[in-house]
Amino acid sequence: MQNIVSANATESVLPVPFSTGSVLDKLCEWGIFGDLIEVDAGYDFNSAWSDINRAYRILKPGGVLFGHNYFTAADDRGVRRAVTLFARVYGLKIKLERQHWVIHSGY
Repeated sequence: MQNIVSANATESVLPVPFSTGSVLDKLCEWGIFGDLIEVDAGYDFNSAWSDINRAYRILKPGGVLFGHNYFTAADDRGVRRAVTLFARVYGLKIKLERQHWVIHSGY
């Protein structure tokens, strides 16, 4: 929040302090779409897969999904597997920087 206030972005950033899945479902229900969505799912494949797909449903055209924990002990059984499979299914590219992954929407 300090960074948001410092950047004078309080009018364009909506911090929502609830579980990713719950918030994404509500935003979809309310018809709210985002340009930039952080997916902060659990480390397991099912949580990450579910939240990435939910986030993609409310991503504006040309928007960006991102998250962390791409490189963990779970490797291809957790977040990395979900992100990689998602990108493959939708024909998207993944940009990596340390633990973070970034996907620019392809539409």
